[in-house]
Amino acid sequence: MPDETGRWFSAEGMTGFPARLRAQGAFLPRPLPSLVRLRPRTYRVLAEAEQAVGRLDEAAARVPDRAGLVRLARLRDVHGSGELGGVFGALRELLVADLPGAAGGAAVDLGLLRQLRAGDAAVERVRSGGALNLALLGQLSRVLDGTADELGPVVDDEVTAVPWRTGPGWFGGPDPAGAHLIAAPPGPDLQIAGMQWSAWVDSGCEAPLLARVALGHYQLSVLAPVAHSGHLARLYVSLALIREGALRDPLLPVSEWLSRHRDEHRARVLGVVHDGDLDGYCAFFARGVAELCRAQLRFVERVERITEEHVSRLGRRMDGIVRVTRDLAATPITTNLRIAQRCGITVQQAASLTKQLRRLGVVRAVSGRGHPQLFTVPDVLELFELSYPAPPDGDDAVFGDPVRPLVGAPAEDELSDDEAPVDR
Repeated sequence: MPDETGRWFSAEGMTGFPARLRAQGAFLPRPLPSLVRLRPRTYRVLAEAEQAVGRLDEAAARVPDRAGLVRLARLRDVHGSGELGGVFGALRELLVADLPGAAGGAAVDLGLLRQLRAGDAAVERVRSGGALNLALLGQLSRVLDGTADELGPVVDDEVTAVPWRTGPGWFGGPDPAGAHLIAAPPGPDLQIAGMQWSAWVDSGCEAPLLARVALGHYQLSVLAPVAHSGHLARLYVSLALIREGALRDPLLPVSEWLSRHRDEHRARVLGVVHDGDLDGYCAFFARGVAELCRAQLRFVERVERITEEHVSRLGRRMDGIVRVTRDLAATPITTNLRIAQRCGITVQQAASLTKQLRRLGVVRAVSGRGHPQLFTVPDVLELFELSYPAPPDGDDAVFGDPVRPLVGAPAEDELSDDEAPVDR
Protein backbone atom coordinates (compact mmCIF):
# COMPACT_ATOMS: atom_id res chain seq x y z
CA MET A 1 0.00 0.00 0.00
CA PRO A 2 1.17 3.61 -0.61
CA ASP A 3 2.58 5.33 2.45
CA GLU A 4 1.97 9.02 1.64
CA THR A 5 -0.79 9.26 4.26
CA GLY A 6 0.59 6.82 6.83
CA ARG A 7 2.35 3.53 7.49
CA TRP A 8 1.04 0.03 6.91
CA PHE A 9 1.73 -2.96 9.14
CA SER A 10 1.16 -6.63 8.56
CA ALA A 11 -2.27 -7.80 9.72
CA GLU A 12 -1.29 -11.45 9.70
CA GLY A 13 -2.87 -13.27 12.60
CA MET A 14 -5.57 -10.63 13.19
CA THR A 15 -8.60 -12.89 13.15
CA GLY A 16 -12.20 -11.87 12.60
CA PHE A 17 -11.47 -9.20 9.98
CA PRO A 18 -12.47 -9.59 6.31
CA ALA A 19 -9.75 -11.22 4.22
CA ARG A 20 -9.36 -8.16 2.00
CA LEU A 21 -8.58 -5.98 5.04
CA ARG A 22 -6.04 -8.46 6.38
CA ALA A 23 -4.37 -8.49 2.98
CA GLN A 24 -4.36 -4.68 2.94
CA GLY A 25 -2.72 -4.45 6.35
CA ALA A 26 -3.14 -2.30 9.48
CA PHE A 27 -2.89 1.47 9.11
CA LEU A 28 -1.11 4.08 11.22
CA PRO A 29 -1.85 7.64 9.99
CA ARG A 30 0.86 10.26 9.67
CA PRO A 31 0.87 12.95 12.36
CA LEU A 32 -1.60 15.74 11.63
CA PRO A 33 -0.01 18.81 10.02
CA SER A 34 0.48 22.12 11.79
CA LEU A 35 -0.40 23.90 8.54
CA VAL A 36 -3.42 22.59 6.60
CA ARG A 37 -3.63 23.25 2.86
CA LEU A 38 -7.14 23.30 1.39
CA ARG A 39 -8.82 24.62 -1.75
CA PRO A 40 -10.58 28.03 -1.69
CA ARG A 41 -13.98 26.36 -2.17
CA THR A 42 -13.40 24.24 0.93
CA TYR A 43 -12.60 27.33 3.01
CA ARG A 44 -15.92 28.87 1.93
CA VAL A 45 -17.86 25.77 2.96
CA LEU A 46 -16.07 25.71 6.30
CA ALA A 47 -16.78 29.41 6.91
CA GLU A 48 -20.49 29.02 6.11
CA ALA A 49 -20.77 26.08 8.48
CA GLU A 50 -19.00 27.98 11.26
CA GLN A 51 -21.50 30.84 10.82
CA ALA A 52 -24.33 28.31 11.15
CA VAL A 53 -22.85 27.11 14.46
CA GLY A 54 -22.84 30.68 15.75
CA ARG A 55 -26.47 31.23 14.74
CA LEU A 56 -27.53 28.06 16.51
CA ASP A 57 -25.75 29.01 19.73
CA GLU A 58 -27.49 32.39 19.72
CA ALA A 59 -30.92 30.94 18.89
CA ALA A 60 -30.69 28.35 21.67
CA ALA A 61 -30.42 31.18 24.19
CA ARG A 62 -34.01 32.18 23.31
CA VAL A 63 -35.51 28.87 24.44
CA PRO A 64 -36.80 29.16 28.03
CA ASP A 65 -35.61 25.62 28.73
CA ARG A 66 -32.17 25.71 27.12
CA ALA A 67 -31.10 22.86 29.37
CA GLY A 68 -33.96 20.77 28.00
CA LEU A 69 -32.92 21.56 24.43
CA VAL A 70 -29.35 20.53 25.22
CA ARG A 71 -30.54 17.32 26.85
CA LEU A 72 -32.58 16.34 23.79
CA ALA A 73 -29.51 16.83 21.62
CA ARG A 74 -27.43 14.69 23.98
CA LEU A 75 -30.03 11.91 23.97
CA ARG A 76 -30.18 11.95 20.18
CA ASP A 77 -26.40 11.85 20.02
CA VAL A 78 -26.14 8.85 22.35
CA HIS A 79 -28.96 7.09 20.52
CA GLY A 80 -27.15 7.59 17.20
CA SER A 81 -23.85 6.44 18.67
CA GLY A 82 -25.57 3.33 19.94
CA GLU A 83 -26.85 2.56 16.45
CA LEU A 84 -23.34 2.92 15.05
CA GLY A 85 -22.13 0.57 17.77
CA GLY A 86 -24.81 -2.01 17.04
CA VAL A 87 -27.12 -1.09 19.93
CA PHE A 88 -30.64 -0.37 18.73
CA GLY A 89 -33.45 0.83 20.94
CA ALA A 90 -36.39 3.18 21.15
CA LEU A 91 -35.49 6.82 21.59
CA ARG A 92 -38.59 7.24 23.76
CA GLU A 93 -37.28 4.63 26.21
CA LEU A 94 -34.03 6.57 26.49
CA LEU A 95 -36.04 9.70 27.28
CA VAL A 96 -37.82 7.87 30.10
CA ALA A 97 -34.64 6.33 31.49
CA ASP A 98 -33.06 9.79 31.71
CA LEU A 99 -35.83 11.22 33.91
CA PRO A 100 -34.99 11.83 37.59
CA GLY A 101 -36.54 9.17 39.76
CA ALA A 102 -37.62 7.04 36.83
CA ALA A 103 -37.06 3.31 37.00
CA GLY A 104 -37.25 2.85 33.26
CA GLY A 105 -33.53 2.23 32.81
CA ALA A 106 -33.98 -1.55 32.70
CA ALA A 107 -35.40 -1.20 29.18
CA VAL A 108 -32.32 0.67 27.95
CA ASP A 109 -28.91 -0.82 27.19
CA LEU A 110 -26.50 -0.16 30.05
CA GLY A 111 -23.87 0.99 27.58
CA LEU A 112 -26.09 3.88 26.45
CA LEU A 113 -26.60 5.02 30.02
CA ARG A 114 -22.85 4.92 30.57
CA GLN A 115 -22.37 6.99 27.42
CA LEU A 116 -24.76 9.60 28.80
CA ARG A 117 -22.96 9.71 32.15
CA ALA A 118 -19.49 9.82 30.61
CA GLY A 119 -20.49 12.51 28.10
CA ASP A 120 -22.05 14.68 30.79
CA ALA A 121 -18.89 14.48 32.88
CA ALA A 122 -16.66 15.25 29.89
CA VAL A 123 -18.71 18.30 28.90
CA GLU A 124 -18.52 19.72 32.40
CA ARG A 125 -14.79 19.03 32.58
CA VAL A 126 -14.00 20.73 29.27
CA ARG A 127 -16.42 23.62 29.82
CA SER A 128 -14.73 24.39 33.13
CA GLY A 129 -11.35 24.63 31.40
CA GLY A 130 -10.15 21.05 31.77
CA ALA A 131 -7.80 19.51 29.22
CA LEU A 132 -9.13 17.78 26.14
CA ASN A 133 -6.51 15.12 25.58
CA LEU A 134 -5.94 11.39 25.38
CA ALA A 135 -5.68 11.05 29.14
CA LEU A 136 -9.24 12.40 29.45
CA LEU A 137 -10.50 10.07 26.70
CA GLY A 138 -8.80 7.17 28.44
CA GLN A 139 -10.67 7.95 31.64
CA LEU A 140 -13.90 8.16 29.66
CA SER A 141 -13.20 4.72 28.19
CA ARG A 142 -13.00 3.34 31.73
CA VAL A 143 -16.39 4.84 32.57
CA LEU A 144 -17.81 3.32 29.38
CA ASP A 145 -16.32 -0.05 30.36
CA GLY A 146 -17.86 0.19 33.81
CA THR A 147 -14.43 -0.10 35.46
CA ALA A 148 -14.75 3.46 36.82
CA ASP A 149 -17.81 5.31 38.07
CA GLU A 150 -16.55 8.83 37.44
CA LEU A 151 -13.70 10.85 36.01
CA GLY A 152 -10.61 11.38 38.10
CA PRO A 153 -8.24 14.34 37.88
CA VAL A 154 -6.40 14.85 34.58
CA VAL A 155 -3.25 16.91 35.05
CA ASP A 156 -0.71 15.83 32.45
CA ASP A 157 -1.10 13.83 29.28
CA GLU A 158 1.39 11.02 29.84
CA VAL A 159 1.78 7.61 28.23
CA THR A 160 1.38 5.93 31.59
CA ALA A 161 -1.92 7.76 32.23
CA VAL A 162 -3.64 6.26 29.17
CA PRO A 163 -5.32 2.81 29.21
CA TRP A 164 -4.05 1.87 25.75
CA ARG A 165 -5.89 -0.87 23.94
CA THR A 166 -4.09 -4.19 24.05
CA GLY A 167 -6.03 -5.94 21.30
CA PRO A 168 -6.95 -5.16 17.69
CA GLY A 169 -8.60 -1.87 16.79
CA TRP A 170 -10.53 -0.81 13.74
CA PHE A 171 -12.59 1.88 12.07
CA GLY A 172 -16.10 0.80 11.15
CA GLY A 173 -18.78 -1.41 12.62
CA PRO A 174 -19.25 -2.75 16.14
CA ASP A 175 -17.12 -5.86 15.50
CA PRO A 176 -14.16 -6.81 13.29
CA ALA A 177 -16.41 -8.44 10.69
CA GLY A 178 -17.94 -5.03 9.91
CA ALA A 179 -14.66 -3.10 9.94
CA HIS A 180 -13.62 -0.83 7.07
CA LEU A 181 -10.02 -0.34 8.16
CA ILE A 182 -7.72 -2.16 10.59
CA ALA A 183 -5.95 0.18 13.00
CA ALA A 184 -2.27 -0.11 13.83
CA PRO A 185 -1.46 -2.86 16.33
CA PRO A 186 -0.88 -1.95 19.98
CA GLY A 187 2.61 -0.98 20.96
CA PRO A 188 5.06 1.94 20.92
CA ASP A 189 4.07 3.18 17.44
CA LEU A 190 0.42 3.52 18.46
CA GLN A 191 1.35 5.22 21.71
CA ILE A 192 3.60 7.75 19.99
CA ALA A 193 0.85 8.52 17.47
CA GLY A 194 -1.66 8.95 20.28
CA MET A 195 0.60 11.39 22.11
CA GLN A 196 1.12 13.28 18.85
CA TRP A 197 -2.67 13.58 18.47
CA SER A 198 -2.96 15.06 21.96
CA ALA A 199 -0.15 17.53 21.27
CA TRP A 200 -1.75 18.54 17.96
CA VAL A 201 -5.15 19.17 19.60
CA ASP A 202 -3.44 21.53 22.03
CA SER A 203 -1.11 23.19 19.53
CA GLY A 204 -3.38 25.71 17.81
CA CYS A 205 -3.09 24.31 14.30
CA GLU A 206 -3.33 26.94 11.55
CA ALA A 207 -6.66 25.96 9.99
CA PRO A 208 -10.32 27.00 10.25
CA LEU A 209 -12.11 25.76 13.35
CA LEU A 210 -14.20 23.08 11.68
CA ALA A 211 -11.23 21.81 9.69
CA ARG A 212 -9.34 21.32 12.97
CA VAL A 213 -12.29 19.53 14.54
CA ALA A 214 -12.79 17.35 11.45
CA LEU A 215 -9.14 16.31 11.32
CA GLY A 216 -9.02 15.60 15.06
CA HIS A 217 -12.09 13.38 14.64
CA TYR A 218 -10.53 11.58 11.66
CA GLN A 219 -7.23 10.88 13.41
CA LEU A 220 -8.90 9.55 16.54
CA SER A 221 -11.23 7.36 14.46
CA VAL A 222 -8.47 5.62 12.53
CA LEU A 223 -5.99 5.39 15.44
CA ALA A 224 -8.51 3.83 17.85
CA PRO A 225 -5.95 4.19 20.68
CA VAL A 226 -8.28 3.22 23.56
CA ALA A 227 -11.41 1.16 24.01
CA HIS A 228 -14.64 2.71 22.67
CA SER A 229 -12.66 5.00 20.34
CA GLY A 230 -15.52 5.14 17.83
CA HIS A 231 -17.88 6.69 20.36
CA LEU A 232 -15.15 8.89 21.82
CA ALA A 233 -14.21 10.22 18.37
CA ARG A 234 -17.81 11.33 17.88
CA LEU A 235 -18.02 12.82 21.38
CA TYR A 236 -14.78 14.67 20.64
CA VAL A 237 -16.59 16.83 18.05
CA SER A 238 -18.90 18.38 20.65
CA LEU A 239 -16.12 18.67 23.22
CA ALA A 240 -13.85 20.44 20.74
CA LEU A 241 -16.55 22.93 19.73
CA ILE A 242 -17.16 23.75 23.40
CA ARG A 243 -13.45 24.01 24.12
CA GLU A 244 -13.00 26.43 21.21
CA GLY A 245 -15.91 28.59 22.39
CA ALA A 246 -18.05 27.96 19.29
CA LEU A 247 -20.84 26.39 21.37
CA ARG A 248 -21.68 26.81 25.02
CA ASP A 249 -23.42 23.44 25.18
CA PRO A 250 -23.46 20.16 23.19
CA LEU A 251 -26.31 21.14 20.87
CA LEU A 252 -25.39 18.97 17.88
CA PRO A 253 -26.40 15.27 17.76
CA VAL A 254 -23.36 14.44 15.64
CA SER A 255 -23.64 10.66 16.03
CA GLU A 256 -27.22 10.64 14.77
CA TRP A 257 -26.16 12.47 11.62
CA LEU A 258 -23.18 10.16 11.09
CA SER A 259 -25.44 7.15 11.55
CA ARG A 260 -27.68 8.43 8.75
CA HIS A 261 -24.67 9.15 6.51
CA ARG A 262 -22.41 6.30 7.56
CA ASP A 263 -21.67 5.15 4.00
CA GLU A 264 -20.41 8.53 2.86
CA HIS A 265 -18.56 9.05 6.13
CA ARG A 266 -16.75 5.77 5.56
CA ALA A 267 -15.93 6.75 1.97
CA ARG A 268 -14.62 10.18 3.04
CA VAL A 269 -12.42 8.74 5.79
CA LEU A 270 -11.01 6.10 3.46
CA GLY A 271 -10.50 8.84 0.87
CA VAL A 272 -8.09 10.50 3.30
CA VAL A 273 -6.40 7.18 4.11
CA HIS A 274 -5.84 6.10 0.52
CA ASP A 275 -5.76 9.36 -1.43
CA GLY A 276 -5.07 12.13 1.08
CA ASP A 277 -8.36 13.82 0.12
CA LEU A 278 -8.59 16.34 2.96
CA ASP A 279 -10.79 18.68 0.91
CA GLY A 280 -13.50 16.10 0.31
CA TYR A 281 -13.47 15.01 3.92
CA CYS A 282 -13.47 18.51 5.45
CA ALA A 283 -16.23 19.72 3.10
CA PHE A 284 -18.35 16.67 3.94
CA PHE A 285 -17.84 17.26 7.66
CA ALA A 286 -18.65 20.98 7.41
CA ARG A 287 -21.82 20.39 5.42
CA GLY A 288 -22.92 17.86 8.00
CA VAL A 289 -22.44 20.39 10.80
CA ALA A 290 -24.36 23.00 8.80
CA GLU A 291 -27.21 20.55 8.17
CA LEU A 292 -27.41 19.72 11.87
CA CYS A 293 -27.45 23.43 12.74
CA ARG A 294 -30.32 24.10 10.35
CA ALA A 295 -32.32 21.18 11.74
CA GLN A 296 -31.76 22.41 15.29
CA LEU A 297 -32.65 25.99 14.33
CA ARG A 298 -35.95 24.82 12.87
CA PHE A 299 -36.59 22.82 16.01
CA VAL A 300 -35.99 25.93 18.15
CA GLU A 301 -38.32 28.03 16.00
CA ARG A 302 -41.12 25.47 16.15
CA VAL A 303 -40.69 24.97 19.89
CA GLU A 304 -41.13 28.73 20.30
CA ARG A 305 -44.38 28.63 18.31
CA ILE A 306 -45.66 25.64 20.30
CA THR A 307 -44.83 27.37 23.57
CA GLU A 308 -46.70 30.53 22.67
CA GLU A 309 -49.70 28.48 21.58
CA HIS A 310 -49.66 26.61 24.90
CA VAL A 311 -49.40 29.84 26.89
CA SER A 312 -52.35 31.24 24.95
CA ARG A 313 -54.54 28.43 26.32
CA LEU A 314 -53.92 29.41 29.93
CA GLY A 315 -56.39 32.29 30.14
CA ARG A 316 -55.64 33.73 33.55
CA ARG A 317 -51.86 33.60 33.53
CA MET A 318 -50.57 32.89 37.00
CA ASP A 319 -46.79 33.07 37.23
CA GLY A 320 -46.38 29.46 38.36
CA ILE A 321 -48.27 27.80 35.55
CA VAL A 322 -46.73 30.08 32.93
CA ARG A 323 -43.25 29.25 34.18
CA VAL A 324 -43.98 25.51 34.07
CA THR A 325 -45.56 25.78 30.63
CA ARG A 326 -42.54 27.57 29.21
CA ASP A 327 -40.21 25.10 30.92
CA LEU A 328 -41.96 22.29 29.03
CA ALA A 329 -40.94 23.89 25.72
CA ALA A 330 -38.21 21.30 25.07
CA THR A 331 -39.56 18.50 27.24
CA PRO A 332 -41.33 15.68 25.36
CA ILE A 333 -41.73 13.48 28.47
CA THR A 334 -41.66 14.57 32.10
CA THR A 335 -42.70 13.76 35.67
CA ASN A 336 -43.86 15.88 38.56
CA LEU A 337 -40.45 15.38 40.17
CA ARG A 338 -38.64 16.74 37.12
CA ILE A 339 -40.99 19.74 36.94
CA ALA A 340 -40.42 20.43 40.63
CA GLN A 341 -36.65 20.26 40.27
CA ARG A 342 -36.53 22.41 37.13
CA CYS A 343 -38.95 25.10 38.37
CA GLY A 344 -37.95 25.24 42.02
CA ILE A 345 -41.34 24.18 43.42
CA THR A 346 -42.57 21.24 45.48
CA VAL A 347 -43.73 17.98 43.94
CA GLN A 348 -47.23 18.69 45.32
CA GLN A 349 -47.29 22.06 43.55
CA ALA A 350 -46.08 20.42 40.35
CA ALA A 351 -48.86 17.83 40.60
CA SER A 352 -51.46 20.58 40.96
CA LEU A 353 -50.12 22.40 37.90
CA THR A 354 -49.91 19.29 35.72
CA LYS A 355 -53.54 18.57 36.63
CA GLN A 356 -54.50 21.98 35.22
CA LEU A 357 -52.30 21.49 32.15
CA ARG A 358 -53.94 18.13 31.49
CA ARG A 359 -57.34 19.81 31.39
CA LEU A 360 -55.98 22.34 28.89
CA GLY A 361 -54.49 19.61 26.70
CA VAL A 362 -50.90 20.79 27.14
CA VAL A 363 -49.79 17.54 28.80
CA ARG A 364 -51.17 14.02 28.73
CA ALA A 365 -50.80 11.40 31.46
CA VAL A 366 -49.23 8.06 30.52
CA SER A 367 -49.84 4.96 32.59
CA GLY A 368 -47.07 2.46 33.07
CA ARG A 369 -45.39 0.11 35.49
CA GLY A 370 -42.09 0.46 37.28
CA HIS A 371 -41.82 4.23 37.24
CA PRO A 372 -43.62 7.31 38.59
CA GLN A 373 -46.50 8.70 36.59
CA LEU A 374 -45.28 10.08 33.29
CA PHE A 375 -46.61 13.01 31.33
CA THR A 376 -46.05 13.65 27.66
CA VAL A 377 -46.20 17.02 26.00
CA PRO A 378 -47.78 15.69 22.77
CA ASP A 379 -46.91 18.65 20.53
CA VAL A 380 -43.26 18.63 21.63
CA LEU A 381 -42.99 14.84 21.55
CA GLU A 382 -44.33 14.71 18.00
CA LEU A 383 -41.95 17.47 16.95
CA PHE A 384 -39.03 15.73 18.66
CA GLU A 385 -39.67 12.37 17.01
CA LEU A 386 -40.18 13.92 13.59
CA SER A 387 -37.69 16.75 13.78
CA TYR A 388 -34.65 15.07 12.24
CA PRO A 389 -34.25 15.73 9.50
CA ALA A 390 -36.60 18.67 10.04
CA PRO A 391 -39.03 19.10 7.15
CA PRO A 392 -38.45 22.52 5.59
CA ASP A 393 -40.83 25.35 6.25
CA GLY A 394 -42.65 26.66 3.22
CA ASP A 395 -40.53 29.77 2.79
CA ASP A 396 -37.31 27.80 3.21
CA ALA A 397 -38.37 25.37 0.53
CA VAL A 398 -39.05 28.21 -1.92
CA PHE A 399 -36.20 30.58 -1.22
CA GLY A 400 -33.55 28.22 0.18
CA ASP A 401 -31.42 28.43 3.28
CA PRO A 402 -28.36 30.66 3.61
CA VAL A 403 -26.28 27.55 4.33
CA ARG A 404 -27.12 24.65 2.03
CA PRO A 405 -26.25 21.05 2.93
CA LEU A 406 -25.16 19.60 -0.42
CA VAL A 407 -24.49 16.34 1.43
CA GLY A 408 -23.56 13.58 -0.94
CA ALA A 409 -22.38 15.80 -3.78
CA PRO A 410 -19.32 14.27 -5.45
CA ALA A 411 -16.02 15.89 -4.65
CA GLU A 412 -15.49 16.55 -8.36
CA ASP A 413 -18.55 18.79 -8.37
CA GLU A 414 -17.43 20.64 -5.26
CA LEU A 415 -13.91 21.55 -6.29
CA SER A 416 -12.79 22.51 -9.76
CA ASP A 417 -9.43 21.25 -10.92
CA ASP A 418 -8.06 24.75 -11.42
CA GLU A 419 -8.57 25.76 -7.78
CA ALA A 420 -5.14 25.52 -6.21
CA PRO A 421 -4.86 24.72 -2.51
CA VAL A 422 -4.34 27.71 -0.25
CA ASP A 423 -2.15 27.85 2.83
CA ARG A 424 -4.01 28.89 5.96
